[in-house]
Amino acid sequence: MIDSASPGRPPLAGLRVLDLGWVMVGPFSSRYLVELGADVIKVESSSRIDPSRTLPPFLDGGRNPERSVPYHFVNTGKRSIDLDLRSPEGRDAVLRLAERADVVVESFTPGVVERLGLGYDELSARNSGIVMVSTSIAGRSPAGPERSGVGTVGSAMCGAMHMVGYPGRAPSGPFGPWTDAVAPRFIVPTLLAALRRREATGRGCHIEVSQAEAGMQFLLPALYDYLVNGVVAQPGGAVPDASRAPCGLYPCAGDDRWVAIDAAPGEQWTALVGVVGRALADDRFSVLLDRLRYRAELDAVLGEWTSRQDAQDVEDVLQAAGVPAHVVSTAADLHDDPHLRAEMLVRVSDPDLGEVDLTRPAFRLARSPRPPVTRGPWTGEHTAEVLAELDRR
Repeated sequence: MIDSASPGRPPLAGLRVLDLGWVMVGPFSSRYLVELGADVIKVESSSRIDPSRTLPPFLDGGRNPERSVPYHFVNTGKRSIDLDLRSPEGRDAVLRLAERADVVVESFTPGVVERLGLGYDELSARNSGIVMVSTSIAGRSPAGPERSGVGTVGSAMCGAMHMVGYPGRAPSGPFGPWTDAVAPRFIVPTLLAALRRREATGRGCHIEVSQAEAGMQFLLPALYDYLVNGVVAQPGGAVPDASRAPCGLYPCAGDDRWVAIDAAPGEQWTALVGVVGRALADDRFSVLLDRLRYRAELDAVLGEWTSRQDAQDVEDVLQAAGVPAHVVSTAADLHDDPHLRAEMLVRVSDPDLGEVDLTRPAFRLARSPRPPVTRGPWTGEHTAEVLAELDRR
């Protein structure tokens, strides 16, 4: 039960969450709840470890599943209990935990938790206020068989894969857990709304989120263009927005250094011309329609100017003039960025793990301190502690 009335307590203090999710999308969603003050108990099995523990990079090399950095990123601040959900003992323990929980998050293929005897009907029969979140690659479809998959399948399913790359070439991504990162943005606010409704009614509910459908929300202009005009969106290469010019990535001095520039018509375009000079003061570029018509020529002129300069210098001079621009950051750039180091990264020191940089919440709450950032739990690290709490209640 949420108990955040005391000054300085985070908004979800007192909320207990059972995280039955694995890999990225479920644990990523419940990480946001940790950042808002919830007590999240990660339910996992040492006999079938969470695949996120196998994801590189690993601290100190090797492939120790307790030292996967992605695992610690999505599971920071949680507790871990080692249970085999396929065993009667494991199922019984989860049911007992659910009786005292507020939220359950699971990310199995549809039908798995029901076959385990841990579906919403079973949980809500014991706890009518439970809010259960089920997320899978395609959700539950009345039109056909249930589908399973991971991030790359989600990108293919939602249409993102087709739109990334260059015309006439094979699709170039996004590969990996793109929809795993998108879906939590829909899961968490929906869950918070369900908790708010529970305050008024005392009743929980079952939330289902398709990761592919969540990804599709970011691609609706392309879908509507087909529905309205019959136009199938094609990969745009290095042109992020076909309705704006200049808008793209431009080469800079050095090895594979680039800058992103996106100048809107009006003041931003005038400021860009003022910085670059006569090369852009061409009648072909005077109005947006002509800049779109002569995009290739415009990009060539602008790229010739940027290619003689350091990427950071280009960003600095354009930002000072009011033109949106930024270095195309590498991982090294992100690590060295003073703003990110001050606001988002925190060095965690642990006697077993050593030192590792993890991320802080990407938000601040004016009346609540940011929660401490800690490593993720070892497999089953809190099993005895959590089971003892059950016995005391």
